[in-house]
Amino acid sequence: MKILTIKHKMGGTGSIHDLASDLQDREIKFPEGSKFAVVTASFYGGKGYTTHRTEGAAIAESKRMSEYSHEILDVEGNCFRINYDTLFKY
Repeated sequence: MKILTIKHKMGGTGSIHDLASDLQDREIKFPEGSKFAVVTASFYGGKGYTTHRTEGAAIAESKRMSEYSHEILDVEGNCFRINYDTLFKY
């Protein structure tokens, strides 16, 4: 299992769209074989992410979550956007 840690920001400097709260770091746990995670803003609470083995599965989940503030991350912490039906790193 790979764990990606999203560092918190200094208190009072974040927004409700941040992936980690301003109080604590957030851990994203990637089970064996998972390459991507769709991570909602910490504002929503709970686990707040799903992991995926394929780019297509991550894209489908991101589209399903389109009304929520979220990001697509890979196991290295890179952020992605959807360009039609593929991902590109930004």
